Amino acid sequence: MHKFFTLTGSTLALAAIWFAAGSDRAAAQPTKKTRSQPAIAPPAKAAPAKLGDKPTDRPIAKVPAAAVAKPTVKSPDEIALRQTAATFVEAFDKGDAKAIAAHFTADAEYIDEQGNLFQGQPAIEESFVLAFAENPATRLELQINSIRFVSPGLAVEDGETTVKRPSGRPSDHSHYTAVHVKTNGKWLTASSREHAAQGGREQVKQLEQLEWLLGDWVDEGADSVVDFSCKAISNGNFLMREFTLKISGEETLSGSQRIGWDPLTRKLRAWTFDSDGGFCEGTWHRDGDSWVLKSTGVTADGATTSGTSIFTYVNPHLMTWQAVDQEVEGVRLPDSDLFTLVRAPPLPVLTNGTATDE
Repeated sequence: MHKFFTLTGSTLALAAIWFAAGSDRAAAQPTKKTRSQPAIAPPAKAAPAKLGDKPTDRPIAKVPAAAVAKPTVKSPDEIALRQTAATFVEAFDKGDAKAIAAHFTADAEYIDEQGNLFQGQPAIEESFVLAFAENPATRLELQINSIRFVSPGLAVEDGETTVKRPSGRPSDHSHYTAVHVKTNGKWLTASSREHAAQGGREQVKQLEQLEWLLGDWVDEGADSVVDFSCKAISNGNFLMREFTLKISGEETLSGSQRIGWDPLTRKLRAWTFDSDGGFCEGTWHRDGDSWVLKSTGVTADGATTSGTSIFTYVNPHLMTWQAVDQEVEGVRLPDSDLFTLVRAPPLPVLTNGTATDE
C-alpha cells in the first residue's frame, strides 16, 4: 500500500476521498430575435350615434401622428452581429468546438458562470470539446436583449442563453455579456462572460457538474483497496459518498462526504467525516481539465490538517488524482503518488440460477 495512506485518519480523508470533477457550461453567444415593434395606439372611441344624426355629425376617430411608430431599421453591423450569432448556435448544436472558437479573436477570453477563465482560441475550443464530451446532444437557445455600439468597431451585447439537455434532464439558463470587435470587416468576440440566472435555487443544476461521479469507483494497489460509492440525496440537492480503505484485506478507515453548492460564495463545497472521528471541509475550482480542491480539517486527536488535491477527468470511466501541499500541525508531508481510479463494473446478479451482469 502507498505510504501516504498510513498517516492520520483525517489526513487520509484529505488524501483518499476528495474525488470530484466537472463539465463546463457551454459558452453562450448571441442569436437572432426579432425585436418587437411598438404597438399602434387604438383609435379614440367615437360617441354613440343618436337617432337622426347625419353621418357627418359624428366625430371621426383619428390616430395621432405621434402614436404611429415607424419600423426600427437595423444597421448593417447589427444585422451582421445577429447573423454571426446564428452561426454560433448552429456550431453549438452540431457540437463543433473548432467552429465555435472561430467566432472569437485569437486572444479572446471566455469566463463561464462558475468564474473559470479560458484565454485564447485554443483554450476556448478545448473547453467546448470537454463540455460536448460530457454533455452530448445538447442544444442552445439564445436571446439577444440589447446591442450597443460603443464606437464604429466596438459593440457590447447582453442576452440570455438556455442549454437544452436530452432525456428530460433540466435545462441550464444563464445571462451573458459579450464584447465584439470588428476586425478586417468581420465581427469577432473579444470577451464573453456568463452570469448565473438571478432568482431560483441552483443546487441541483450546479451539482450536475459532478453527476459523472455517481456510481461505484475503485483504486487497487499492491496491498490496498480504496473504493467509494456516490449517490444523489435530498431531492438532488446534495451528493453523498461513502468510502472505505482496506489494507491487506482489513478495513482500516471508512467515512462519508457530503457535497453541496454554496449560494453565497458560489462554490462547490465538501464536508468529510472519517470513522476515527476526524473531519474536514473545503472548496474547489476548475483549472483547465483539472479541479483543485483546497481543504482544512482536524484529526480525532485535535491536530490541524490542510491540503490540496488535484483531480483530472480522463473519460466517464477513468480519472486521476494527486494530493499535494499536505500538512499536519504545520509539518509538510510528501506529495502523494498519482492515483488512477476506474469505475467499478456492475456486480453479477443471479437470474434463474445463472450469474449475469446487471
